[in-house]
Amino acid sequence: MTSAAELYALQEIDLALDRASARLAEIEPELGESQELLEARRLVDEKRQVVVPLRSRQADLETDVDDERAKASEVEKKLYGDTVRNPKELQDLQADVISLQVHIRKREDALLAVLVELEDAEAELRNAEAAYSEVEARWRAGQQVLEAERASIAPEVPRLQEQRGKQSNGMDRAALGLYELLRERRAGQAVARVERGMCQGCRITLPMSILQKARTGLELVQCVSCERILMVS
Repeated sequence: MTSAAELYALQEIDLALDRASARLAEIEPELGESQELLEARRLVDEKRQVVVPLRSRQADLETDVDDERAKASEVEKKLYGDTVRNPKELQDLQADVISLQVHIRKREDALLAVLVELEDAEAELRNAEAAYSEVEARWRAGQQVLEAERASIAPEVPRLQEQRGKQSNGMDRAALGLYELLRERRAGQAVARVERGMCQGCRITLPMSILQKARTGLELVQCVSCERILMVS
């Protein structure tokens, strides 16, 4: 006959196995990139997409300004040199210089506006990158903890399964069937200890007749309230 003590020992193994399996099931979804990390990276990408075209625009405007200045310099050399003496040509050169200077000022104004916008955008990018670094550092630390916990728990599952097989080997079918049924109904707690005449599963005081039957150990006795199998220490 299978005793309540044997079933209680089996329950201890099953509860440990339940805890290990449940924790592994919790860990698995937490491994890998978190939503917080993905959101922080998305924000960095978003800020970078603003900065990159502004830098390109800055480079283009700087090139334009340099080109216009070079043209203006060449025209001024002709205007103020001794190579051109014709009044009409000198007048045209003067007009060209004025026109180029207007273009230069427009390019410089546009460049200044881009530089201001770029400065703000780069500041936002730096902030996003700093925030991402912090999130990533926390995430990496958390992943290391989870990996270590998984590595410590994972071997416990097959060990407990083997231990369970040994413990349940030889138990009679009826006792095991009742045990499994009660485990399903009572959240894994099929067997309850009896202390001071009280069922520790539902905390009621047991009738003396039930206590006496449970103490004999001749059969499995169930609590009159919660139906758990009673084990008298």
